[in-house]
Amino acid sequence: MAAPPTPAATTIKPVSSPATRADVPPEAGFTLRVDGHFKNQFETLALAKQAATDLKSRFPILRIEIYDAANKARLPI
Repeated sequence: MAAPPTPAATTIKPVSSPATRADVPPEAGFTLRVDGHFKNQFETLALAKQAATDLKSRFPILRIEIYDAANKARLPI
């Protein structure tokens, strides 16, 4: 006969904020768009370009763009 689960095992943790969706553009900053999905968000364009070029050098087959939320523009890498 199995023992009943402990209260710690059945406790549900509340979610503080909803998860960001990969198909909804962000409202501020610069975001990497990898194969059509929004990924990491950056404060500056320089940081976003650095991350994009690093990712592109490691995985050259990926389609990577930088999304500028202020201008609602995509910058190809």
